[in-house]
Amino acid sequence: MARLPNDCMHIMASGAQCGSPAMRHQRFCYHHKRWHQRRVALSAERARDSRELPFTLPVLEDSDSIQLSLTEIMRLLAARQIDRKSAGLMLYALQIATTNLHHAVETEP
Repeated sequence: MARLPNDCMHIMASGAQCGSPAMRHQRFCYHHKRWHQRRVALSAERARDSRELPFTLPVLEDSDSIQLSLTEIMRLLAARQIDRKSAGLMLYALQIATTNLHHAVETEP
C-alpha cells in the first residue's frame, strides 16, 4: 500500500501547497477534504442538470484564487453564460473575501 503524505496535497491557485497536516489516512487537511467532497457533489449535481454549464471557482483562500475567480466570473458574464444578478452576487462575495484577506494579513504575527 502506498504511503500517504504528511501534508495536505491541496494546491492553491498560486501554485503553493496548503502545508497543513493531512488527516490520518487521507490526502487532505480537514478543510480541503470537505471542500473537495463538496466540489465532487456539486459536479455530480451539475451533470444531472445538463442545462447548467459547468464551471468551478477555486477556494477563496488567497489573492491569486480571488483573482482567478474574478477573471472566470467576468468571462462567464461576457459570454452570457451567467446572468447579471448571479454575477453581481459572486462579485460581492469576492469583495468580502478580499476584505477578509486584507484583515487576515494585517492580524498575522
